[in-house]
Amino acid sequence: MKQGLLFDRDPTFTNRRTKAVTFQGKLNLPIHRWYRLTPSFSPELADDIANHFKLTKDDFVLDPFSGVGTVPLCMKYRGIPACSVEINPYLHFVGTVKTRDYTDLDGIETSFHRFIALYRSELLTVPFEVDPAAYLSQHLDDIPRINYPERWWSQGNLAQLVCLRRTVASFSDRPHIKDLIKMGVLGILIPVSNARHNHVSLTFAKTQLPTVDVAATLERHMLGMLSDLREMSNRGAAAATIYKGNSKELSKVLPKRPKVSVVITSPPYPNRFSYARETRPHLFFFDFIQDATAVGQLETDAIGGTWGRATSVLAKGVSPKNDIVATALNAYLGDIQTNGNLMASYVVKYFNDIYDHAEQIAQVCRKDARLAYVIGNSKFYEQPLPSDEILATIFQHFGFATQRIDRMRKRQSKTGLYEAIVFMHRE
Repeated sequence: MKQGLLFDRDPTFTNRRTKAVTFQGKLNLPIHRWYRLTPSFSPELADDIANHFKLTKDDFVLDPFSGVGTVPLCMKYRGIPACSVEINPYLHFVGTVKTRDYTDLDGIETSFHRFIALYRSELLTVPFEVDPAAYLSQHLDDIPRINYPERWWSQGNLAQLVCLRRTVASFSDRPHIKDLIKMGVLGILIPVSNARHNHVSLTFAKTQLPTVDVAATLERHMLGMLSDLREMSNRGAAAATIYKGNSKELSKVLPKRPKVSVVITSPPYPNRFSYARETRPHLFFFDFIQDATAVGQLETDAIGGTWGRATSVLAKGVSPKNDIVATALNAYLGDIQTNGNLMASYVVKYFNDIYDHAEQIAQVCRKDARLAYVIGNSKFYEQPLPSDEILATIFQHFGFATQRIDRMRKRQSKTGLYEAIVFMHRE
């Protein structure tokens, strides 16, 4: 499939600025900015796709890979009913909290100030600057159960976070306000940690972050959240629901009605990025997940998956599940297998999963459904893998014709990596 001629039809989705495609486009937008997930896409892109499809309140939009809820949040404030599906329990929480309706903003403000005051009061008993180790040894059960928490947070900051966990647990308020407070806490875990957003995936700084004022950091973030809610309070909003489940089981997860008229989504790219690994501190902080085994299972159940337990699954070898997948991958697997069977198995599992997902999309969508899939290509041992074209080929098997593929931007110069948007419709 040659894409060059398709580029000239409409410049809306080609040669886009990085900010108009990536997470950078949400850093200054209310509610969207509550939590940074680097491999998420821009609200501007979601809105441009909605404009391209000329969506109305009579449409029903699905994002089967919800992430931080970008698509349902955008649709909510466009007045377009939407839903999404997310397998990661922490990200499901993020999307749910961000897309709720909040009316009693004065009450929320009072609760926020009451919580911050309580937390500051509790911190008076925590020797986080002089002897944090003593406090931590006294509260071992309150330390997040992530492996090596001291790698994530210096002792002074971890002691303050343990006190914060205890304060949240003891704080009494309405469930939706407690969720907002938890969202505020989760939003500062990385800024007060030893981790950095220097790459797509989190990395650790060479030196630990010195002890900082966690209460002040939290207060700024929560007041920013409140300001965002006030800014959006006068805008009309449609219903948006985030379902917890697997995008390979949509017919079990979603209600039978209404049928989906439009899909706007960005599945995990076949680039070995692990959402389970990236969100570990958040998963463990409020016990969205119980242990490392559960994280490994989450990774295994997700599309692709190469981290933890998923690696052992790939090491046993994975074969194309049918001739459709085998034919789509035929031109690329040989060179990848020559250099590494594990990566070849990863590519096969990824597109086996995409096949299962496409089959489910065919079941939950209307007969005239329109689809937009944002996806990046990959390279394995210098073998380019045109993920956009392979995905389109698989969806064609389920009656979704490819209208166009726009390669929007280069992800890194001179690497051959790009991000594309695959437009499809059901004939």
